[in-house]
Amino acid sequence: MKITIIGGSAFSTPCLLKFLDQEKGPGRMEVVLASRSRRKLGAVTRASELVVSKDIAIRAQEIRNNTWEQILDGTDCVLIQIRVGGYEGRLFDETFPHKYGLCGDEGLGAGGLSAGWRTWPVVSGILDSIATFSPRAFVIMLTSPLSLLVRAALAHTKLNLVGICELPWTTLQKLRCLVGRQTRDVQADYFGVNHLGWFFNMRSRSEDVIEELASMADERSFPTGEFLRTHRCLPTRYLRLYYEPKQVLIEQMSQKTPRAETLRNLQEQAYRAYESGEVRDVASALEQRATPWYSQAVGPFLMAMAGQRAEIPFFLSTPHGSYTSLLGPSDVVETAHQWVGGRLLRSPLAGAPPEHVVENLVPLVRFERTATEAITSRRLPLLVEALSLHPGIRENVHLESIANEIVVQNDTLLFTTPRRSR
Repeated sequence: MKITIIGGSAFSTPCLLKFLDQEKGPGRMEVVLASRSRRKLGAVTRASELVVSKDIAIRAQEIRNNTWEQILDGTDCVLIQIRVGGYEGRLFDETFPHKYGLCGDEGLGAGGLSAGWRTWPVVSGILDSIATFSPRAFVIMLTSPLSLLVRAALAHTKLNLVGICELPWTTLQKLRCLVGRQTRDVQADYFGVNHLGWFFNMRSRSEDVIEELASMADERSFPTGEFLRTHRCLPTRYLRLYYEPKQVLIEQMSQKTPRAETLRNLQEQAYRAYESGEVRDVASALEQRATPWYSQAVGPFLMAMAGQRAEIPFFLSTPHGSYTSLLGPSDVVETAHQWVGGRLLRSPLAGAPPEHVVENLVPLVRFERTATEAITSRRLPLLVEALSLHPGIRENVHLESIANEIVVQNDTLLFTTPRRSR
């Protein structure tokens, strides 16, 4: 199996290769690491070769306009994990909404729309290259804002493409631990958009476990027992940005060091270890940042593609199709999938989503429809319209100012900052 990683110079990449090396069956695997940064690509390649066996052949390929055929030739799977604008871009996404009284995030709300505006022009070019040189490859999107980019990508090309996220699976694992059940004994439906979803119809051998879960909830944390009993669903942790925005904003603004700056510092420390350190130095650097998206989603998904049995569900962003009667066929939603007999199948819902899920999910999808059109058409009025549709932003009196700042700041970043990796 041949895997191409666009954004392969990310300092987290060796974690994925180490996982694949530990989990793969007999036989060789080829991985192409592609990036525009020669220095970082060399460092990550060296580190990866130190932590994996010879059964994984690693090839580094610098991205230039004339190298796409070499990068993509014969690949079975392409993983896109670029970070356009680097951590400077992420820092902007996470902090500029604060001046407007909004929570900041690299993939959600105003920050996510900002990241999408900056990222789509680069991603669209990558997709064009894949369509030209490897049109049958399976494409996995890991770049934020995931829902918007998947929706834009599916409208832009005919590639076999999904977005992937570990958060629903890790949330479900925590749920099972809380109620003290084995993994196979607890089932739950899941429905949402990336990072913003709800578990419902939670049951253990046909017994509803919502009351049990509610009785264990800490009333000082999110979600409370009262929330669980009232709405009969368990939201992912990122939904706190919408349920408790004032408290989240206070917490964000009180941070001494923004998350983006912390990660940027970790990145530089990691590259130094990768460039000249021994195996123990590289291993120590890898331990500094947890990468559950690899071990709990991307890695097992790649193993399933390679023919190994998948032991976990995969939560993917894909077209809604006829999944429910709530949304349109082309709307992108995040749902559970299973590998069965070499095929990827969406898990059916055991029952209808609670009213609370419906009334909160539908507005988010409406926002994403217009937001995707805004970032692909590059039209400022559509950007303002998208903001006016967002449940957590529409009441803000600064919509035009927010949209203008997104355009001005990100167009500057897009044309002056090198493209970085996740």
